[in-house]
Amino acid sequence: MIHLLRRRMLPVIRNDQGVLPFIRVDDAVSATIAALDRAPAGAAYDIVDDRPDSMSEVIAGLALKAGAPRPFSVPLWLPRLLSPYMTGLVSIRLPLSNAKARADFGWAPKYPTWREGVAGILEDAA
Repeated sequence: MIHLLRRRMLPVIRNDQGVLPFIRVDDAVSATIAALDRAPAGAAYDIVDDRPDSMSEVIAGLALKAGAPRPFSVPLWLPRLLSPYMTGLVSIRLPLSNAKARADFGWAPKYPTWREGVAGILEDAA
């Protein structure tokens, strides 16, 4: 994604109404271990960060953090015309919450939002 952002090949969608949850792999692992140790048998949990965002917010934020040029924005009809399947994926509204995992077994993500998660990845890569 960073390569595409640096070449301005990954636009944001104007008025993007999508809501997607995110999670870093290490947070997902810690949640799984905590659930195995402390959660009631048979319970199901949404293991996500604290704040879902639209893919356009992620693209714009990632470009900023990576020092890439600001992505250009396009109207929703353009990606729908060129790539309807991908547009459907990125515009999905999936507002999940980790509140049940917090309450049942005290889990909280180390990276509360994708912004902190990306910052950690960029620090690790440097």
